[in-house]
Amino acid sequence: MYLEVPPHVRLRPLVRTYWQIEEFHAPGQEEHRFMPERTVRLTFFSGDSWQSGAAHSDALDRLPGATLTGMWLAPRRLVSVGLTRALGVELYPWGARQLFGWSMAMQGLDLAPVSAPVSRAIPALLRAGAWAEAREVLDDWLLERLATHEQALGVAVQAASALYTSLGTARIGTLAEELNVSPRQLERGFAQEVGVNAKTLARLIRFEEAHNRLYVNPDEGLAGLAYDLGFADQAHLTREFRTMAHMTPRAFAAYARQMAHPHDALAPVTPVVAVPLP
Repeated sequence: MYLEVPPHVRLRPLVRTYWQIEEFHAPGQEEHRFMPERTVRLTFFSGDSWQSGAAHSDALDRLPGATLTGMWLAPRRLVSVGLTRALGVELYPWGARQLFGWSMAMQGLDLAPVSAPVSRAIPALLRAGAWAEAREVLDDWLLERLATHEQALGVAVQAASALYTSLGTARIGTLAEELNVSPRQLERGFAQEVGVNAKTLARLIRFEEAHNRLYVNPDEGLAGLAYDLGFADQAHLTREFRTMAHMTPRAFAAYARQMAHPHDALAPVTPVVAVPLP
C-alpha cells in the first residue's frame, strides 16, 4: 500500500508531499535499492529494517524510528523483514534547511535527540495502524517548528524553485540575471538558504527525472530523453546516470522490464528496485 497525502497548507512552500507505505516482506527478507533523489526525506518507521551508507556496502545499521536523510549522490540499500510501515515527508532542501538546519554535508540525522517525544509517538501510532493520528501529530510538530524557525524565502529559493520547474535545465547565470543578482551572490544564497549548491541540485533533479521516466517507460529513447533534460548528448546522459545509479540507463531499463514490483504506484515519485535476497 502506497499513498500520498498533501501537507498542511502552511507547510506547502517547504514540503512537496507526505507519503505512507505499508509492506509485508514474506518469505524472509527483501532488499531495496533507493536511487538518489531531488528532495530531502523525513521518515518515521515501524518494523525491522537495516540500511547501508552505500549501495554496495555490506555493513548494515538498524534503521532508527525517525530519520532525516536525502540528496545523496549514490544508491543506498535497505533490507526489510516482515511487516513494515513508514510515514514520510518529502522536503524541498530549503524546507529541510529552515526546519532542521539541514545541509548537503549531513549524511543522515537521527531525530530522537531533536524531538524524542515525536520520535517515539509517531512510530508507535504506525505500529497500531493509526495513520490519520500519526499524520496529525506530524502536522502539529512541523507547524510548531515552522513557527519557531520560519524565515522569509529569498532569491536563492526562487532560483531553486525554478530549477525544479525546469527539471534542472535552467542556467544559473540566466536565473541570476532574472533575479538581479550576480552568479556569485546567488551561489552564496544557495549555500545559506538551500543547503546545496545549484549545480548539484540541478544534477539530482535531472537524474531523478531520467530515472523515473525510464522506470515508467523502459523503452523510452535515450537520445530524446537526453535532449528533453538538457544533457549535451546521449553519452553525457549515460555517464551521469552511471555515476549516480551505478548502472547505465540501458541496463536499468532492461532491469525495469523484468521487475514485478508490488508498489508500481510509487514509481513516478520514488522508484525502488526490489530484489529478494538469496
